[in-house]
Amino acid sequence: MNDSSRQGLTRIAVILSLLVVISMTAASAAPQFERIGIPCTIKELHLQLVAPDGAGGYMAWGDYEDPDQRAIVGFDIETGEMTWVDITRFGMTHIALCHGLDGRIYVYAGNPAHFLAYDMQTGDLEDLGVPASPANYLGHGMRGPDGKFYMGSYPGTHLVAVDTTTGEIEHLAKIAEDPRENYLWPNVAISDDGVVYGPVGLHHRELWSYDTRTGEKRQILPEEFTEDQGRPSVWYGEDGQVYGSVAGVKFLCQPDRIVRDVEVAPEPDELPGLPRTADGKRIHRIDEQGRLTMTDLETGEAIYVQTEYDGQPQMIYSIGCLRDGKIWGGALFPSNTWYYDPDADELVDLGVIVRGGCQIYDLLSVPQGILMGSYTGAYIDLYDPQEELSDTNPYHFARVPMQERPNQFEMGPDGRVYVGTIPVKGRLGGALVRIDLDAREIDSWANIIENQSITYCAAIPETGELLCGSTIAGGSSAQPTEDEAYVFIWDCDAEQIVHTDQPVPGTRTYGRVIRAETGTVYGIAGNQYFAYDPVARETVYIGDLPGERVHFPGLSDDPVAGLIYGLVDDRVFAIDPADHSVKVVAEHESISRAHGFHVTPEGVLYYGSGPDLWRCDLTAE
Repeated sequence: MNDSSRQGLTRIAVILSLLVVISMTAASAAPQFERIGIPCTIKELHLQLVAPDGAGGYMAWGDYEDPDQRAIVGFDIETGEMTWVDITRFGMTHIALCHGLDGRIYVYAGNPAHFLAYDMQTGDLEDLGVPASPANYLGHGMRGPDGKFYMGSYPGTHLVAVDTTTGEIEHLAKIAEDPRENYLWPNVAISDDGVVYGPVGLHHRELWSYDTRTGEKRQILPEEFTEDQGRPSVWYGEDGQVYGSVAGVKFLCQPDRIVRDVEVAPEPDELPGLPRTADGKRIHRIDEQGRLTMTDLETGEAIYVQTEYDGQPQMIYSIGCLRDGKIWGGALFPSNTWYYDPDADELVDLGVIVRGGCQIYDLLSVPQGILMGSYTGAYIDLYDPQEELSDTNPYHFARVPMQERPNQFEMGPDGRVYVGTIPVKGRLGGALVRIDLDAREIDSWANIIENQSITYCAAIPETGELLCGSTIAGGSSAQPTEDEAYVFIWDCDAEQIVHTDQPVPGTRTYGRVIRAETGTVYGIAGNQYFAYDPVARETVYIGDLPGERVHFPGLSDDPVAGLIYGLVDDRVFAIDPADHSVKVVAEHESISRAHGFHVTPEGVLYYGSGPDLWRCDLTAE
């Protein structure tokens, strides 16, 4: 090899070495993502029924629903051995079960909802098909005297059935005739004479009868009960008749009317198709220790059989605030409150301490504690983490009439907290709510943007006002009447709207709005963002976000080092108010399923990805 060749090889080696160094430097400079763990796991499991397994034993069955999987789960009542039947492929919705007359376990689940049949002896799962669509949300059903398993659903109010002797499915009727009604929910009840009674709502109350022998259907609730929002309830009585309740009035259901002033029969211990007793035992649930719990019917003794059940991880719904060095957040269903202590590297699940049964929308640290908003009642609760949980901690604020979802808290320029709400199901017209933490009082103004809900608010300290956004959407299943959403300015002293605007024409929903240190307010409009001068009351910039799907709540609550952070698709982006520009600062596949996030003052991003808590130091170099 001559000197020229050696020099050439040396140059190549040097170049390759430099490329490796550059590559390593670039890799080390990229923000590093870390999975912390799962804050909340539901240890208990509700069991819907117990049935012979076809091999001389009995199995208790429940429904498993976590952010990633759907399954029916069976437990041998003698050994605790677990059988897992995955039905995720049919869609991520609720699951209803019924023991069929042919011995199989019948399932209604999926999106669109399928009827399935599981044979315990062979392990075969048969897809019986989709009887009606759309049907993607459901409660529970009942087996009628004809051996058919009847179910109602949302949003089509379809009444469907499967014959549990043959596996034949059928669509019986679309029950509701008013297009504003979408829920045949949460259950139907069938009398011994073959009439199905189904509660309908939630725009307003209706109660329908459907005669399985003739196919005739009727709305039987008197007009005095049908004006109000909601739905009635029905149940199968011990005497084989169906009873109901609405607005505190109980009644007997008949095919053409309701009958008041009658003695109401209670629901039996178990419903047809949903047996809870077998082999001298009554089943209850899987408890927090993974044990199948039962009662000996003869002695009343409690029986525990250990299983391998680990529980259901809960989806993280929100990450709302930093307090005492801890990151606080809420879960989807049920609405557990949790926190993460970075110093101790500890995740703590406090359980359900808010009044809403699912979805903690936001948590805000205030001097008096942590303000928490939850669904379904637009509940607002104030929790003091320095005090023990009690009847008065959290403190429960009065409910906001006809509202359901409190979106995001904002400390107003007047020292009181504001939150926009979405109304109850089926209705339009959200509210702007003001919370006085010292007086422990709330005030609210409903439908201030006609037939629109209030999404998010940003304080404007220069003028003592709020800039708020709206959406044409209402409560679930409501039919929008407006074409375009607004941003508006609310005068906190005058308690009125003083200006409306539409910064991004054609926008149907304005998302999170954040005031930058410059005084400019930045907001989300679909997959665009805008800059708005709230003093001059004019739009100063509109830009495109670096992606399509913006993750809740859209933007982090406060600017960090002047930047406003958000999540879109699988990316972290930052808006720079210096020139209104946006750039991608990090990417990771886990962000694609993010819901709830918070960037600390130190620039550390915490976010939920399904049931997992993740973090990333956005300042890492």
